[in-house]
Amino acid sequence: MSSTSDRPVFNDRYEVHSRIGRGGMADVFLARDRLLDRPVAVKVLFPEYATDPSFVERFRREAQAAANLTHPNIVGVYDWGRQGSTYFIVMEYVNGRTLADILKAEGSLQPQRAADIASDVAAALGFAHRNGVVHRDVKPANILVAPTGAVKVADFGIARALNSSNEQDLTQAGAVMGTATYFSPEQAQGANPDPRSDLYSLGIVMYEMVAGKPPFSGENPVAIAYKQVHDAPARLSSIKPDVPQAYEAIVMKLLAKSPANRYPASDELRADLRRFREGQPVTALSGEAAMAATTANRAVTHVQPATVVPDQVMRPGVAPTRVQPQQRVPQPAAPPPVSGYPGRSPIDRGPSRTGWYVAAGLLAAIVVAVGVFALFKVLNKKDPAPATLVTVPHVVDQPLAEAKKLLADKGLVAIDDPKPTDKVAIGVVWAQEHDGEQVAPGTSIKLTFNPDPGKVTLPNLLNPPQPKDQAAKALTDLGLQVVFKDAPSPDQPVGTVIAMDPAAGQVAPGSTVTLTVSSGKEQAVIPNVATQDPVAASNLLGTQGFTVTQAQEANDTIPVGLVIRTDPPAGTKVDKGSPVKLVVSSGAAPVPIPNVVGLTRAAAVKAIQDAGLKVGIQADIEMADVAQDGKVLEQDPPYVKDQKVPKGTEVGIKIGKFVAPTTTTTPPDDID
Repeated sequence: MSSTSDRPVFNDRYEVHSRIGRGGMADVFLARDRLLDRPVAVKVLFPEYATDPSFVERFRREAQAAANLTHPNIVGVYDWGRQGSTYFIVMEYVNGRTLADILKAEGSLQPQRAADIASDVAAALGFAHRNGVVHRDVKPANILVAPTGAVKVADFGIARALNSSNEQDLTQAGAVMGTATYFSPEQAQGANPDPRSDLYSLGIVMYEMVAGKPPFSGENPVAIAYKQVHDAPARLSSIKPDVPQAYEAIVMKLLAKSPANRYPASDELRADLRRFREGQPVTALSGEAAMAATTANRAVTHVQPATVVPDQVMRPGVAPTRVQPQQRVPQPAAPPPVSGYPGRSPIDRGPSRTGWYVAAGLLAAIVVAVGVFALFKVLNKKDPAPATLVTVPHVVDQPLAEAKKLLADKGLVAIDDPKPTDKVAIGVVWAQEHDGEQVAPGTSIKLTFNPDPGKVTLPNLLNPPQPKDQAAKALTDLGLQVVFKDAPSPDQPVGTVIAMDPAAGQVAPGSTVTLTVSSGKEQAVIPNVATQDPVAASNLLGTQGFTVTQAQEANDTIPVGLVIRTDPPAGTKVDKGSPVKLVVSSGAAPVPIPNVVGLTRAAAVKAIQDAGLKVGIQADIEMADVAQDGKVLEQDPPYVKDQKVPKGTEVGIKIGKFVAPTTTTTPPDDID
């Protein structure tokens, strides 16, 4: 390492500036690549782990695995090597926030924005999967969002090659790698994860983005692992009642306990997310997918229980430390200090924390060993009945009102089916659907009952929704009075009945029925989000019910990465759910360099300034040609047709200065 200043320089190239992250086994620093003059992130392994071959090998394999993954949605790895007594990886620097930081600040995101982020993450995972790499630690802390809205997945530090053996993967058989809150049921049970395991983790992230919290939490990793294997997540609609049904269906499909019931690959997930954003039907709501979702929790295969590793606090690009309970935690030998920097790293001059890590490691090993036994018990316990199913109660021979209440208490929907009979009294149910069966909450149950001949049977005008005039005629033909009121509806055409009061059933002759009729989609005014961060702007527009897209455009006044305007413009009143495009500044547009050679000094200066450029060095060149006096002889950068440079670039000019030649007269020779 060498340096021409107080800053350390790795490999005579990477000038380290400041720490931007810390994980369990490495620090991450912001640095400048002197060769290419660009910012980079440098991950530096703690020297106390640099003496452990397994840590070094994992560190090396992380660099190798990630370096082979070149994709717009994956944080790039440029270089790796050894410096003094430790090792480092040079990565792409992403000037943005982690999704974890965004959720901490914002609380939750709108489904449309969450779907956009998830689609980009799925693109990154799909590329990795096609190249034989499973991430195994997908979580908000490893998802970076740039100010422009670009999404990148970081930290393939525990990534596993699909065809590698356990030994090659440096993973002990039955050990869990990842974070308990986000890993899949098969990871919790110690099975080898596959691409569908990453999709499960992404489902957890999608759930958290909208709900504001992950579906499973507990006092310790063992408790969370149990829930990952056995418990069904609470439905998103129970936490966020306005969440679109399609988004919820996609998330629930991702969170199926059995990998076979999830999306088979990232491309299928991205296709469904695209359909959701465009308002088209999603495959997750198909009959086959719905059936798979209701049975997903029954298909969990029990395997040898795993060693659960406690959650780690992990920064972008930094892999966590994990302790195997069967291994004795060695005390690493004190490594020689990096030249000029005693202690742990080339930036942190504090005392070594080796002893602290050893003590913490021993304590963690004891705690985890106890957890192994508990996990063995809970993971091999018989699955409880899936929480997503309910048993339809027997309501035959019950009065209709009581039967409806019993179904409602189970989260089921009663459908009236009036049919006269002499088998039961008036108003009593004498037949029902799905008696004693297990069904999903919200299932419709038809109740056949004996109607009161002295009353009028009010038909169900909502299934399917009836046009206003047709519904009114059906009621007036029964001698009923009709009152209308309007209300917006996101999915029913104008003039369609969307509610009725009283509900379908028996009413007194001549009763008044209020029909609520769709007035079309609810409208909202597009707010002014100019100069805002695109993430904050997208979330604000999402809360107003708009679908957000982004595009970039050059702008001389709005800083790069901030919103210039919306399309349609702010103040426009449009339907909720309409697409709104955020136009984000990509910075000032490049400008052409004018050709000023041959112009006078004043004319050249004016031409350069009029082009949006700055006048650089003005140098005079002495010459004997009076015709070139005061004119531009050279310019730097030179004029090249159609070449453009960033606005504000300096253009130097050299001006001719006439200097008259000096003449010398030789006197004649003396004549004697």
